[in-house]
Amino acid sequence: MELYFLIAGQALCLFSLWAIARHDWVRLTRASRRIGAVVTGHRSSWSDGSKSFAAIYRFTLGGAEHDVTDAVYGSSPKPPVGTRVELAYPEGRPDLARPPRPLLWLSIYGLLVGLDAVLLAKMMRWIGG
Repeated sequence: MELYFLIAGQALCLFSLWAIARHDWVRLTRASRRIGAVVTGHRSSWSDGSKSFAAIYRFTLGGAEHDVTDAVYGSSPKPPVGTRVELAYPEGRPDLARPPRPLLWLSIYGLLVGLDAVLLAKMMRWIGG
């Protein structure tokens, strides 16, 4: 019975890695470009009874204006409207611009890979008998 739970946990880890990586594939396979943007507002959302906010950024590239919404929501509308920030986007895809957060994404990928490795080691009886 324990083996079924380990297999299910490993499948969940691998599915999670696939789900995240398929959205990041373009970012992982193309050169990253940087551009300055201005916060023009905040999108709000209700989650678990509390309001969350994500910044809306505007920048101009190649004569065209682009508006992108941050994928990370917070408990308060930060940064303030009018603030200049640096965004990163994969070459040729300014619609995917977002603030660079390499430590956040490395930790997410690292935790999923680490958990998968622990589950595999447990299945192979390399740890925990």
